This record gives sequence, structure tokens and C-alpha cells, in this order.
Amino acid sequence: METTSLFSSDKMSKYSSTHRNEREMRPRGSRVSQAAMLIRDAYLGFQDAPVEGYYDPYSYDNEIRTVRNQISVVCGRLVVQLRGVAVFVCWVQFMLTFFEPPTWCRDVSDLQIVATSRGDDIINEFGDCKILFEAFGVTADMEENKALYPNFDAMLLTISQSRSIEIGCVGFIAMYMLLQFGDDGFFPSFFFYRGYKRWIRASQCVILIMLLLSILIGNTTFNPFLRMAILGTFLRGFQRELLTLIKMIPDVLYVLSMLGIIVLFYAWFGVVMFVDSPQGRTFPNLLEGMWTLWISVTTANYPDVSMDSYSENRLVAIYWVSFMVISFFYIMNLILAVCTQQYDKSINFRKVSREKLAKKLLSDAFTLLDQKDQGFVSRESIMNVMTILNQDMPEVKTMSSEEKSIIYALLDKNGSDSICLDEFLDWSLVMLLNLSKESDYATLVETKLPYVYHSQWYTQLSDAVKSNRFDTAIDVILVLNAMTILMQDYSMLVGHDTGDPENDETLDTKWEKLETLFTALYVLEVMLKVTINGWKKYKESARNLFDFFVTCMTILASFYVYYPNTYNNTNLIRFIVMARVLRLVRLLFAIESFRLLGAITLDILPASRDIFLVLMFVAYFFATSGQLLYGGYITRDPSNPLSHALLEAKDFTSSAYWPNNFNDMFSGMNVLFNLLVVNNWTTCIQGFEYTTGSKTVRFFFLFFHLICVTGISNVITSVVITSFFQQLEVIEHRYGPNERVDGTSIRGSRAFFAASVLTGTNTGVQGKYSAHIQAVNFDVDIDERAVMRRVFGRSNTPDSK
Repeated sequence: METTSLFSSDKMSKYSSTHRNEREMRPRGSRVSQAAMLIRDAYLGFQDAPVEGYYDPYSYDNEIRTVRNQISVVCGRLVVQLRGVAVFVCWVQFMLTFFEPPTWCRDVSDLQIVATSRGDDIINEFGDCKILFEAFGVTADMEENKALYPNFDAMLLTISQSRSIEIGCVGFIAMYMLLQFGDDGFFPSFFFYRGYKRWIRASQCVILIMLLLSILIGNTTFNPFLRMAILGTFLRGFQRELLTLIKMIPDVLYVLSMLGIIVLFYAWFGVVMFVDSPQGRTFPNLLEGMWTLWISVTTANYPDVSMDSYSENRLVAIYWVSFMVISFFYIMNLILAVCTQQYDKSINFRKVSREKLAKKLLSDAFTLLDQKDQGFVSRESIMNVMTILNQDMPEVKTMSSEEKSIIYALLDKNGSDSICLDEFLDWSLVMLLNLSKESDYATLVETKLPYVYHSQWYTQLSDAVKSNRFDTAIDVILVLNAMTILMQDYSMLVGHDTGDPENDETLDTKWEKLETLFTALYVLEVMLKVTINGWKKYKESARNLFDFFVTCMTILASFYVYYPNTYNNTNLIRFIVMARVLRLVRLLFAIESFRLLGAITLDILPASRDIFLVLMFVAYFFATSGQLLYGGYITRDPSNPLSHALLEAKDFTSSAYWPNNFNDMFSGMNVLFNLLVVNNWTTCIQGFEYTTGSKTVRFFFLFFHLICVTGISNVITSVVITSFFQQLEVIEHRYGPNERVDGTSIRGSRAFFAASVLTGTNTGVQGKYSAHIQAVNFDVDIDERAVMRRVFGRSNTPDSK
């Protein structure tokens, strides 16, 4: 299909496929490009700035600006194409904190173990970190050959390597921002346009400057926080969820203040009631009493904390039970209810705001294209917009000539060969349709060996492979495979002595030959399904992809372990044997309830991804802070006085909690995950209280608990519950039996239709296409039936298949 030039001079003709009269296109080019910007924002669901906040390379008549316009178009394309790379680079920079030497041990210290082991080469590469992290010996509690400074053993980078990688990351991000500057015509007024665009760009510039300065002066103490901040500026979903959580803070604080008052009252009462009694050791004063009751709210010490008083007088149960009923059973659930209510409000607000934004943007775009106020937009204008969307806005999916014709036909419901406002408002919905030509699903046999494809034996084979009986036969083989492995591992499962694993001679027995037969059958299954259905259709099934992954993993590992006969890791071999049983998971697909739960899970994962990102960022912040504040405090080094102080923490040492520390990032993240689970979190705190010699460390863990456990975890619970019921309703509609929407049969997530019916006789599009809903960056639930009804209308419904 021939496209129309959208540029203002012949010098820019390389950006279009045909030339137009320069004078004619100048006044229209700006309107078309601005309309394309508005349509793009309506499709993506957000607007960083209004159209006047972007440099428009089509709006200037001055020939001197032609070069600037060309550069702007190129930079704009590169910005979108390199955005994924920029985000990846930010993640690389973010992850440096996990693999570089921690800040607390880089400087030269006066520890005896360092003084006796120091070497200049080690100091230059890792500071003192390598010496401390690789130190093994007799510990302060007299255990032999133990790590003196427990860590995750993940320090893979030297200081200079980490600095070099960070310089490269900062350089790439700076180059990416320069491209953004070029996209805005090198005008600061556009680059820092007021509103969201200004805040994000200004933040990125400031963070980059601070990162660069910290590298130059050699003080990278706060770089982990800057890395987290620069990554956050590129993650729009994270920003949205973080803003939602911030807006929820006042409502949650009201409930937490109620809890605080109740804890204060009961602690006051407890100090008075338990004075001069064994229970008084947990209520020596008001603050300690409040701390004891807060631990009870988290259930970490209940009922142990009440046993001293309860053993003396059973009536004291009234005190403890009433407190737990009010604080744990009521207020903590009230916090969950508030989080759920406020999050639901935010979701509904997003939906309404997105719908309003899309309607406004599309209405403005229609006004720009309808210059003569005729009440409709011509086909030529629509195709001009699609050309700009294809060429200059890669964030919108690229459309072929046939797809553009189909999209136009979908908009033109009444067949008038023009688009009115009501039809134009469906543009963002039309863009949600992912079109696939049915000829693309043709198999290799169908295209290359048609005589085989049409033969009787191949037809019978195809029917057999596509039948339910074939899948049932594979399921039977899976059960037999599981029974074989069960018999093979029977001795271990019942706890019998299996002998020396290093000299296990049972790996090349008849069982393994039988396992090889099962593997061959699985390979045959994959080959038959790919041959009969084609790879494109095969990979669209999550069940097939799972089977394919397990089969490939089994083949590669089995070949590596068994046949070269050079690898004899028995544990790995047993793992490979058990990996085959993973295919039994496919049996769950045969049960409708499990299949429904699996479909819902896949649907709600994107909805919960961003809130998990917020949780990870907060944990990253606390882990980094923990490194700075408490790095090296958990040690078993007998020459370090901290180890002897730690031995006084009896609960900590008796539980062997040595690995729970902030000596490196992975260890710190593990500590924070333990706090999320809540159980025994007070034991972990005890170690830091004794080594720091202060109880102010409690505030660190208290703030994390309030933010992550009481706040974000409740929001995650709310997201899962809300998303589950919403997606359950959507899936029930989607998979309804033979459901029809205005003549369109929707089966699964695919609606089949004949392209020639939709596009009319003048498009020249031949063949059949399939369409299904593709939600791109959508927070809202997409009701496929509603979309199909709006898009297809009543007078131009697709043929069902």
C-alpha cells in the first residue's frame, strides 16, 4: 500500500515513502504529528506532557531547522528503541551493590586478623573485605573451621571493576538522556517542560551528577541509594504504586495511632499490675512494656510472654486475651481492610482517569485532523497518522500495510469510508487487537510438502495428535514414569540406608534404561506436536512450553551426566531424575479447577508485579542502610570484641543465627525477608542489640515492620484478593461456552474473523486474520466482549469460525 509523505521538504523525503507538494504538507504535517502524539498517549494510557510540551519536527517552515528536525526524528526513534536497554543498564547498576565489596570493610581497619593477613594487592582490589570474608578458624565460641565473618560469598567484583562498570552505566544513561534532549529539539524548555516531565528529567540529571561526583572523589558510600533512585525514575509502574502507597499513609496512620494508644494503655496497666512479680521483668518500665506488647501483636512471643503471670494467676488471662483480641484480631485486620479499601479506590480512580484521558486525547486528535469541521476524518488523514505512528513512535506496535487497512476498516463501522468522532474514539481499543494472519500458522509440512500434507496417512496422524486421546496417552506415560521413579527411590523415601552415595552403582541399571525410554517418548511427543501444529501455534500454549522446557532440560542433563561418563555428581543425577517428574504438573491442566486457578494466576501476576517492586526497593533501602549501620557487627572473630559481646545474646547464639547479618547485601536481604515472615524476628534483633550496646537498633527493625509487614504486605494481600475476584469474573466471561457477541464467536482469548469482510472491497487485503485482545501497559481489566462489541459494532461484525 502506498503511504503519504508527512514532512515539510524534499530533504526529509527519506522518512516517507512518497513525496508531496511542500506547500500543501507544511500546514498539515504539524496537525497530523500532534494527532499521532495524542493517539499514542491515549493508547499507552499516560501523558508525560501535552503536545505543546514536545518538540514537533513537522511544525517548522524555516528551512534552516530542517537538520534539527531530522536529528529530532532520529533521536526520538532511538529513545524508544533504547529504552529497554537503558532500563537494563539501570538494573545492572542497581545490582552492583550485591556483588561489590561492602563499604564498611573497604577501609583499612585495626583488626588483628587484618594486620596479619594484609597484602597490598588485596587491599587495592577489595579493601579489607576479602580478608574478612575468607577468614576461617576457631571462633569465639570455640567451634573449629567456621567463617569468622559470615557472609553470602557473593563478592565477585573488585572495587575498580565495580567503579568501571558504574562509569559505563552512568555514561550510557547520560547518552540516553542526550538522545531525549535531541528528541526535544535540543530545547531546554521542552526537555524540562513543567509537570511530570520536568520532575523526572530534573531528578535524573541531579542523580547522574551526584553519581559522577561520588566516583570522581572516590567516596561511593551513598551510591547504592542513588542507583535505586535512578532506576526508579525509569519504572513508571513502580512510581504509580509508590504514589498510591504514599496516599494511603494518612488513613493507615489513623488506625496505627489507635493501636499505639491501646499498646500504651495496656503497657501502663501492665507496669503497675506486674510490679514485684516474675512478669515484671518484661514490664520494667513503660517503654519496655510497650515493646513487649508490640512483639505480642506480631505473635512472635505469644503465649510465652504471658506464662510467668498466667502460671501464678489464671485470671490474668483476661489481660492478655483482651489485648490480643483488640490489637491482633481487630486492629490488624482493620489495617488490612483500610489497605484494601484505599487500594480499590486507587484502582477505580485509575480506570476512570484513564478513560477520561483517552477520550479527551482522542477528541483533541480528531479536532486536529478535522480541520474543516466536517464532522469526519478522511481515510487519507488516518493513513497519515498511522504512518507517523509506524515511523516515529515505536512505543506503538508496528503495523503492516494490511494491518493498517484492517484497523481503518474496524474504525469505519458504517462503511462510509470516513471516520466520525464516535468511531474515532475507538482507536485506542482497536490498537489493543493483536492481529495475526492465519497463513502464518501454516506448518512446514503444509508449505514445503503439500503432497504429504494432503495424504490420507498424514491426515489420520494429524487427527490423532490433535485428539484428546493423544494427550491422555501422554498422561498415562507420565504416571508410569512417576511410578518408575517411585520404585527407584523407594529405599530413600522410607528412610533406609542407601549406602555410600559416592559409590552408587544403581545409576546405570534397568531403571535408567527405562527412564531413557520415557525421555525418548517425550521427545517424540514434542516432535509430533511441532510438526502437526507448527511452532507458532505450539508455543502459544503454556502447557506445551512447560513440557518443552522440561524435556529439553532432561535431554541435555541426561546426556551430560550419563553418556560421556565423565560427571559423577550423584546429587545432580538424582535431581535430573526428579526433574522428569515435573512433567506430572501437566496433569493439573486436566482438572478444571486447577486450570482456572492457573489462568487467574497468570493474569494477576502483572497486576502484582509493581507492588512487589515497591517492596523490593524498600527492602533494598533497608538492607543498604543496615550495611552502613551494622556491617561487620555479627562476627565470630575471637580477636574482635564484638564477638564476645554477641556471645551474651543467648537466644541468638543458641539458634545459630550467625548468617543473619548485614555483612553484605544478600545476607541483609535475607534478614529482611525473615522479618517479613515475622517468626523469631526478636531473636535476630537481640544479636544487634548486644553488639551495638544500644536498644535504639529497635527503631530500625520497627520501621521496617511498620512499612513492609504492616503496610506493603497488606497491600499485596489486597492486590491478590481483589485481582483474583476480578480476573475470575473476566475469565468466566472469556471462557463461557460458545459465547457470542454480536455474531462474533469468542473462544478462549481469540476471535476469528475474515479480513475481507472487515476491510471492504477496496483494501486489497486477502486471507484470514485472527485477533485477540492485547493489553499493553494497561492497569485496567480488559473485558474482551466489550472491546469486541465496541470495535466490531453491529453492521460490520466479523465472520465466525
